[in-house]
Amino acid sequence: MSQHQLFQTSGSSGAPRHWLRSHAQMACEARLIYQRWAADAGEIISFAPASHSYGKILGEFGASVSGAPVQFCSLEQQQLPRLDGTGHCVILAIASTWRLLPGLLARLVGNRQVLVLHSASSLPPDALAIVQRFAGPKVRFVELLGSTETGAMAFRQLDGQSTADQPWTLLDDVDLLTPAGQPAPLEVASPRIACEQGQATAASHRCDDLIQPLDARHFQWLGRVSSLIKVNGLRVDLARLGSELSSHLGCPALACVPVRDALRAEAYELLFCSSSLTEREVLGAFTELLPATPRPLAVRRVAHLPLSATGKPQPWAAASSVKEYTDATR
Repeated sequence: MSQHQLFQTSGSSGAPRHWLRSHAQMACEARLIYQRWAADAGEIISFAPASHSYGKILGEFGASVSGAPVQFCSLEQQQLPRLDGTGHCVILAIASTWRLLPGLLARLVGNRQVLVLHSASSLPPDALAIVQRFAGPKVRFVELLGSTETGAMAFRQLDGQSTADQPWTLLDDVDLLTPAGQPAPLEVASPRIACEQGQATAASHRCDDLIQPLDARHFQWLGRVSSLIKVNGLRVDLARLGSELSSHLGCPALACVPVRDALRAEAYELLFCSSSLTEREVLGAFTELLPATPRPLAVRRVAHLPLSATGKPQPWAAASSVKEYTDATR
């Protein structure tokens, strides 16, 4: 039986990349998290699927190291949790979970301790209001920053005073390699770094995250460097997605543009310029893609979508709302 788990990411270049995490690494990460915040866990409710590294590590391996049973749930597939467990309840949240979370917490907090762990995407805009409403002696909130390549790297303990720009703290077995000074990509060293398939094991990894180091153990997260976003824990390469749709539709003036969304935290809109295609036809092209491909919040026809010298769409020139987003520090 293999002692490694293979995970796939799209990669910043758009080509699929495969990463191996050893069972020992995943057990180490689960133990690190549960011993710190939920050593007495009695039940795990995971909205992150086991096919995702977050659900695999803190769901499956979390159950193994803690001895607590795990339920895998999905709001999108209407697989809701049973709330008949006992003891300390750990909820593994993704962005869409926060829509359901107030109702879950209202039913759980009367008799049980609850730990809400959030990872796999940025917090939805309304999340801190929920934290302020429920945080207290019986309900704790912890946000984890991680990736398939690195596992969990840093955390924020959220409470009623937390703000969106609250700094991050590295986990105990992670070292910050990003030099102090100007904002720069997050680079870390850890014994839990994944090994890219076919490559030598690496002790460090440079991430797609832009940070401002504060000291050796703390940093401010500024955003992602590339076109990668995560929609409910699923990494989406907007450049690659736009290219595939453009090819299917025969429409070179097409781009996927990241936007903020109250439910899913990260999302995108699809912009296109064509005299013959309709919005319905553009949306219909998604049937040619993988079923799990997240749909856009909106499909918008624009009067002009300039192309670069290499034929790449320049979406920031198409609409003021796009310009406002892309001009912001990321």
